[in-house]
Amino acid sequence: MGETVRIGVFYDGTWFAYLSDFYATAHARAARISLDGLHDALRWYVHTETGRPIEDCVVSEAHYVRGRISTPAASFDAVLASAGITRHDMPLHGGKEKGVDVQLALEAWDRATTVPLQWVVLLTGDSDFAPLATRLTARGVHVIVPVVDVRTVDKPPAWTPRTAAPLRAATRFTPGFDALFAPTDAPDYPLRSPFVRSSEAVASPAGAPRGRRRGTVSSWKSGQTHGFITDTRGGSWFVSRDDLAAGLTLLLTGTPVSFTGSPEPMPGRKYPRAQSVRPE
Repeated sequence: MGETVRIGVFYDGTWFAYLSDFYATAHARAARISLDGLHDALRWYVHTETGRPIEDCVVSEAHYVRGRISTPAASFDAVLASAGITRHDMPLHGGKEKGVDVQLALEAWDRATTVPLQWVVLLTGDSDFAPLATRLTARGVHVIVPVVDVRTVDKPPAWTPRTAAPLRAATRFTPGFDALFAPTDAPDYPLRSPFVRSSEAVASPAGAPRGRRRGTVSSWKSGQTHGFITDTRGGSWFVSRDDLAAGLTLLLTGTPVSFTGSPEPMPGRKYPRAQSVRPE
């Protein structure tokens, strides 16, 4: 084995959640992104770009930054941990994330310059990260910004994750996700698949979610007509008693539930609305 090529992967958690929903509900893949498989696809990309043996191309660390409620879904935390991803929780203020972009940029800069990392993957579409990509490139770090190719979808949903033009322009390594995943379809591809099929969200002809998601009631006070659910990926959903199964007027905090609904909040709303909610 030769000298290790160290890769760091940095997740903008909310953006990545929309990306996974996009592939599960609107893309022809009709499957969610596997974190382990995504890391392998990135290793393969670096292997192809550098000509180095695949075993030398290693995701040495990964970081996931997202605003989190006080009772996040333990199941998603377990998924992050099993993939070797370090979680960075940021507080929510009025239901909105604060400081996520700053924390992610600082973490990426610190790890890239002190480990050091030869390659940094930014899983985000925010133009605020363009200066980071530019400065890392100037330090000799190769920055990968995968982008979503909406041309592969007949009717992209309103919540399709996009990549801002300044961020695209800040690095020459901007593979489309479809191109990034294409080698994994080859019969002789030696690494893990970047997709995991889930009964909780599959594609419908209209590109809308069907099937049921799962989560846990994170907040519902006695006497209130609504509460909140944390799904298995850490996302927060608003739920009204009008959307509960017949005979229910509230759900106790900690109750496992399944539900349907679009991950895109309605205009003027902070959270997506869970529908057809029932205890599991």
